[in-house]
Amino acid sequence: MRGVLVFWPSTGGNARSFRIRDSELETLGLRLIRFNPPSHGNSEGIYDPNSAIQLLDGYLKERGYLNKDLYGIGHSGGGAALMMYANQIPFRHLFLLSPILDSVLSLRFLYESNSIEEFSRLLLLPGVSEMVTPNKQILETLSTPQWLEDGKIQHLTVSIKNSRIQMLDLSLFLKNLFLPGFVVDGSLIQKQTKYTIFLPKEDRWFPKDYTENFAKQNGLDCMEIPDAPDHFFSSSWLTVWKQIKTIGL
Repeated sequence: MRGVLVFWPSTGGNARSFRIRDSELETLGLRLIRFNPPSHGNSEGIYDPNSAIQLLDGYLKERGYLNKDLYGIGHSGGGAALMMYANQIPFRHLFLLSPILDSVLSLRFLYESNSIEEFSRLLLLPGVSEMVTPNKQILETLSTPQWLEDGKIQHLTVSIKNSRIQMLDLSLFLKNLFLPGFVVDGSLIQKQTKYTIFLPKEDRWFPKDYTENFAKQNGLDCMEIPDAPDHFFSSSWLTVWKQIKTIGL
């Protein structure tokens, strides 16, 4: 084994939803690490990017993987987390699918584009009416960006588990990611690491022009995947994976 490929999914996502054959990587001398931080996949707990980075770092150190070539694939918030981790431990190459470079900007962009409901509905309890607490409170609180200003989310201390996301405490999840939030800036870019950013045809979760300018200013490769219709690269992962293999691992 010459190296390790770490896959970090979008915030609340599941690394196993992206199909990668272990046998395919074995021929390249790589071991695949499907990293589901707390509250991702079947991992329980409360998600915080910084503590999740520490968990991943401890896992890689324990197995001696930091002495190998490191590669990473990160989607959305997972892409931003890998960029922050690469500031501590250099990767040979990071492949980033619509990385959230500024978590608060992402939320404000959802409000400005009238797409915030797409975010808030990911956080609802299944089988519960939208007119009943806590779903009613969630939709009402997140319907405007006021909570980003006053931080009043203590009433959302509820456990959420549905087909898309799970968390022990919704208020802590929102606090850890958006109050005050995180920013990936040029100071985190490492010369030892090569970066390739993939963007979809349309993205309602983060402004593409911001990412394109960030890539240009920092000398990062950035390409659009025309087959990808949205931020989640729906039905287009295999196209992205083909590009990654073409670029080379």
